[in-house]
Amino acid sequence: MHATRTLPPTTPPAAGYSFASALGWFLVTPLSVFALLSIVGAILLAQHQSQFQDRIYTGVSLWGADLSGLDQAQATQVAAGVFPYPNQPAITLVDPATGQEWVKAPADLGVAFDVEATVEQAFQVGRQAGPLGNLREQFDAWYFGRHLSPILVFDEGRLATFLNELSSAIDRPAVDATLSYDGVTASYTPAQVGRTLDAADARSRILSALSDLGQARIELLIHENQPRVRDTAEAAARIQQIIGSPMALYLQEPLDGVDISRVEITPQELAVWLRIELVDNGDGTARHEVFLDENAVRSWLDQFAAIQREPVNARFYFDDYTRQLVVVEPHVSGRALDVEATLQQFMAQVGTANRSLPFVLQEIVPVVNANATAEELGITELVSQSTTWFYGSSANRKHNIARAAARFYGIVIAPGEEFSFNHFLGDVTEEEGFETGLIIVGGRTVEGVGGGVCQVSTTVFQAAFWAGFPIVERWAHGYRVPYYDDGEGAGMDATVFSPVVDFRFINNTPHYLLIENYYDENYESLTFKFYSTSLGRQVVKEGPFTENVVPPNPDVWEYNEELVEGEVKQVDWAVEGSDVTVRRIVYNSQGELLLDDTFVSNYIPWQNVYQYGPGVTPP
Repeated sequence: MHATRTLPPTTPPAAGYSFASALGWFLVTPLSVFALLSIVGAILLAQHQSQFQDRIYTGVSLWGADLSGLDQAQATQVAAGVFPYPNQPAITLVDPATGQEWVKAPADLGVAFDVEATVEQAFQVGRQAGPLGNLREQFDAWYFGRHLSPILVFDEGRLATFLNELSSAIDRPAVDATLSYDGVTASYTPAQVGRTLDAADARSRILSALSDLGQARIELLIHENQPRVRDTAEAAARIQQIIGSPMALYLQEPLDGVDISRVEITPQELAVWLRIELVDNGDGTARHEVFLDENAVRSWLDQFAAIQREPVNARFYFDDYTRQLVVVEPHVSGRALDVEATLQQFMAQVGTANRSLPFVLQEIVPVVNANATAEELGITELVSQSTTWFYGSSANRKHNIARAAARFYGIVIAPGEEFSFNHFLGDVTEEEGFETGLIIVGGRTVEGVGGGVCQVSTTVFQAAFWAGFPIVERWAHGYRVPYYDDGEGAGMDATVFSPVVDFRFINNTPHYLLIENYYDENYESLTFKFYSTSLGRQVVKEGPFTENVVPPNPDVWEYNEELVEGEVKQVDWAVEGSDVTVRRIVYNSQGELLLDDTFVSNYIPWQNVYQYGPGVTPP
């Protein structure tokens, strides 16, 4: 029997089916895995970056010490001890003729280990090459290791000073008959060979040894100068005249209790400075020229730079009617020691019988002097003013406001100068006339000297705000103070606490700035006025914007044994906590943006605080 099988008909592919769609379904799984791995990798990378945000990346080492994972403070402690070379006795200098040795550490010769710069270099590994470059650096440091060398700094001046000292110890003039001084008279001594240190050669050899970071023993190159002349009685007499008695210098108009008194130079000191120079007479003979070393005398005079006094600016107020400056306090000229003029007078007089002379001083007249005009200083108009109020303040607080404000009346700030509130405020003590009042310390209102000073700093801040000056430093109070919310509203206060907390701004105009203030006891207000030349600035204030308002804390009752029977005293007042933001936008006269500042004040909530004495039962 023979049978046949009929094949079923072939079903044509469905509409829209293609190879591309089949391939797409096939790639779903690997692409999904790749995306998942990418996400996991990104998360791990982010975690890694977060872990090392303030730490040195893995694999970075310094001079064999591993700095991986250390923050900069920890790395500084480690680095400070791994490279002791600069402070070890490493360089020995030898006088070949006498055998005298000078053993010095590299630090004595100007080499110093810059620990901070070295740690900063380690910290910057993997942080300064762009995103991809940073990843590459981090990987290389982790995989291969990144070995850093210490950063050394070299002080050329210190090496020069040492060489000068070394020269002073080694050098001696070449003479046939050297004049000497025994404390009473000058006499002759036999001729001797002169010696001169080759400072340039010594410097070159020292630098070569230091560059190797190793131990070195250096023979100094010292040149011999053969004597050839004899001395004279005239030279001996001049020596006796120069060093026979002390020389004295003095200030013609000293300030009692401040300036130095009369300064004496002993014969022994003069003898150290004495120099004898050989001069050819032109006939085959020579003579000794006796004089003092000008450089030595100049170096001695340099120590009296403290004689200098900085000038003090005059203080003014601006007459709005005459538009001229009126002197409130005259300037005080400064002074500086004229070293060269004093030196020349000293050198001319040291060989005479007159053994006393004054220091020659230069007068320093400040630009802001009593004769300066409004036009010269560019103080021609009112450019900004601000007023704050202190209704209900205690008598002590009002006194302190007036006392502090007086220290700022009439001061002048130069173009480009930074104004520091604490600089002009000075010491806030009872000895300086301040009284005890309420101050905010550590987020708490307590009794302290100077309560009310922040009324002044707040008013200055607001005037600087509206003048468009760059604010360098401003701090808000710990919590909102009702005195400062009047007028400009919250977020426009500025607290100070010398010397830690200051208020500072910069006079970024080409004109001087005059500051006036007016304390009005009747209206219980304080006004600051800024006078200069207007540049047409436009200041736009946005805010205050208040967020995150928190109600006051519950009242607090504290026992105070110093209170009398039955007395209750409120020492703190409840206020809401909040975050307050004020934005300032400053445009120039052409409408171009100069500054865009945001001042953020984070005020904590506070509570009423009552203190009670004996016999009181608190709620």
